[in-house]
Amino acid sequence: MIRFERDGAIARLTLAAPERRNALTIAAMDEMQVALSEVESDTALRVLILTGEGATFCAGADFAELESGHRPDLPLTLLSDRIEGLRVPVIAGINGGVYGAGLDLALACDIRIGTDTLTAQVPAAAIGVHYPGPAIARAQARLGQATAARLFLAAERLDAAACRTCGIVSETVPEVALPERLETLAEGIAALAPLAVQGMKRSLVLADDASARVTACFDSADHRSALKARRAKSMAVFEGR
Repeated sequence: MIRFERDGAIARLTLAAPERRNALTIAAMDEMQVALSEVESDTALRVLILTGEGATFCAGADFAELESGHRPDLPLTLLSDRIEGLRVPVIAGINGGVYGAGLDLALACDIRIGTDTLTAQVPAAAIGVHYPGPAIARAQARLGQATAARLFLAAERLDAAACRTCGIVSETVPEVALPERLETLAEGIAALAPLAVQGMKRSLVLADDASARVTACFDSADHRSALKARRAKSMAVFEGR
């Protein structure tokens, strides 16, 4: 079960099944894809917060489905790739533990903030499962070979300090402070020039030739508005054009 909400330029997607530690069913992943399509198509939205209810961000794939013979690897890969390539920046609010498939969701996000109670683990080898190849590649790219080996080959559980050190999160805050930290960060991003933010997100993800996007931003009304506001020592209001 998920919950999708909008508040002005900010969208929120919440894993809302705390009774099963927000484990991912195939149906839940399908619901998330629908919500992401709404974010992609609604140009009024400028940032997405992805978080969970309860003490666990995501416990990974749903064990009942695994025992029934369902394979979550393809829908997980499609979902994480969609998050990574989303038009707007995605902030992960990792509210406690993040395990298995949940870690790939988190690593697909652009910015990751955790709680002081954060732990991370990929127990795939402990249940005889090969983690999806694209997810292993994503973790290796984000975290490096040494951390990826600890997670996938040793199924080691990392505490909050280790998660900060290796880059699973950029910072941790007390549990009660996480919602406010996410809102403050999202509001700051939403107030920036969307052409620039979204263009640079694309450059970070693809590492492609950004020259056309650079030119478009220099030629934009938002750039002219920002220069005018700077001269007037006022705040620019960006319209995305």
